[in-house]
Amino acid sequence: MITRLTLTDFMAHADTVLEFAPGLNVLTGPNNTGKSAVVEALRCLAQNPPPRHVIRHGAAEARVTVTLSDGTVVAWVRRPKYALYELTRPGATEPEVFAKFGRTPPEAICDVLRLDLVPLETGPSVDVHIGNQREPVFLLNEPGTAVAGFFAASTEAAHLVAMQNRLTDRVRKAKSESKRLETRLAALAADLDKLAPLPDLDYRLSAGEASEAALAALDRDIPALERTLADRRGLLARQTAVEQAGRVLAGLDAPPTLLPTAPLAGQLDRLRGLSRETRRVAGRCAALDTLEMPPPLADTAALARQAGALAQTSQAGQRLAARTRVLARLTPPPELAATEALAATRDRLVRLRADTAGLAATAGRLSALGPPPELAETGALAKDVAALVAARRSLAAREKALATARQALADGEARIAARLETLGACPLCGARLCLADFLGTGHDHAPTEAAP
Repeated sequence: MITRLTLTDFMAHADTVLEFAPGLNVLTGPNNTGKSAVVEALRCLAQNPPPRHVIRHGAAEARVTVTLSDGTVVAWVRRPKYALYELTRPGATEPEVFAKFGRTPPEAICDVLRLDLVPLETGPSVDVHIGNQREPVFLLNEPGTAVAGFFAASTEAAHLVAMQNRLTDRVRKAKSESKRLETRLAALAADLDKLAPLPDLDYRLSAGEASEAALAALDRDIPALERTLADRRGLLARQTAVEQAGRVLAGLDAPPTLLPTAPLAGQLDRLRGLSRETRRVAGRCAALDTLEMPPPLADTAALARQAGALAQTSQAGQRLAARTRVLARLTPPPELAATEALAATRDRLVRLRADTAGLAATAGRLSALGPPPELAETGALAKDVAALVAARRSLAAREKALATARQALADGEARIAARLETLGACPLCGARLCLADFLGTGHDHAPTEAAP
């Protein structure tokens, strides 16, 4: 018994689920709401009719799914070019898919649904499960012969005839399937015959892959060997150049014996000290040249007498002030004489003292300087020193270049020896590779005797 019906993109139903109760179920509703589509969906599920426009507009397929009381799920799927069935038995996780079964539903689907048409001997088969719209229920519009044939088919003989017909149909289908399988088997045998050379091809392919791997290894080693040879040629060229430079240097006279440089270094230190002192004196002279000439010094003896007199005058003034304070209590002081001349004398005395102090400081600094020494002629000596320094630098540079070239040659020989040790034998002739032959006359690829 069907307990659930699900319509997906079937005619007017986008996604409709109908749950059926035991007994009679009645489906009601306004016109054009999809009631007839439910009946048509059950007909499509049971009979797989010819393609009609049952796929909802815009969808890729229409699906009718029923769930039976024992848990079995049957789905009919209509696609634009073909239809298929999906059968999910109780407890199964994946459905069985039936496709390319012709117009009649698969036998497994018919056995599960049990909605087959009842065949009649005198006419077309009768559908006793699904009725058409606007037709009477169950054969009321059929002729008497069809009704009699139906009730005759319900007898035991009619069942036997129906079973015989179904058996004949199954035998015919089995023969057709057997013939198809035999044809398929012959095609597969022919395909297997075509694949007979595969083991030989696989062996050849394996040998080719091994050869390709060996060639790839040689291709990887050849650039490294070429770079090593290029480095060797460069080192040999540099060695030749260094040897030529050595031969050129060997033809030169030995450098002259150097004189002791300690006295010369002392003279140079003294000369540098005198040069610094000369620059300082020149700077001082330049600074003094910007100053004005000092005024002529006045007679300091007269100035000292005047200062002494001034001091005595000051003391006398102080005594006079003390007396004045004492006398102030007595009588008013007399009028003082004019002091402009005394103030002018005091100002001149202050300026003379400042000038005298500045001149004394300058004279003290100048007296500490000695007379400048007479400078010797150092042009020739400087040229000889410069030539000697240049010769030393050139000799050091050549010795450094020679040492670098020798080290590079030794490193190149070490790398070549390591590479030859890694290779072991010549990949062309199989002979042992020797560093002396490789760097000397070269490897001549002499043929070697085959190993026993």
